[in-house]
Amino acid sequence: MKNYIYTIIFFIVFQGCRSQNIRNHNFIYHTADYDLGVIYEERIYDSSTGLYEYKEYANHDVIKNIKFHIKFSQEDLEAIYKLYVSSDLPMIDCYFENNAIAHRSTLTFNSKNDNFKEMECIKNGENPIVTKIENKIETHITSSEVYKTNFYWEFYKK
Repeated sequence: MKNYIYTIIFFIVFQGCRSQNIRNHNFIYHTADYDLGVIYEERIYDSSTGLYEYKEYANHDVIKNIKFHIKFSQEDLEAIYKLYVSSDLPMIDCYFENNAIAHRSTLTFNSKNDNFKEMECIKNGENPIVTKIENKIETHITSSEVYKTNFYWEFYKK
């Protein structure tokens, strides 16, 4: 009977240790487009929940809010994470037009909090890794059926 109890305890402890070896490659991707320094369009994706949120603003009010779930495969998350660890620069990308911010994107890894507001833009401080990660994320999301259903007007031929 003692051996049976020890076996169960060993199994439980082993499972707990094994589960801690699983790496967390989750991220929050937050991007915003500005008009004269005011946000008019915002996209947020949280890979831990799979929630993608799109907001469109007019006069500081949300006029369009679309939410849906889309998941990345573990392989995609690992590929994005490898790109992330290959850079020692901050995970922020900003574009300016006439000295006013026009676009801002941030990536926050291994955190439940979005660091969009805390990260400072650096003029002419482009991080090419952020651009690569952004392209990978945007391609995955915009090529999904759920995106095409929710943003059908983007796919009308003119």
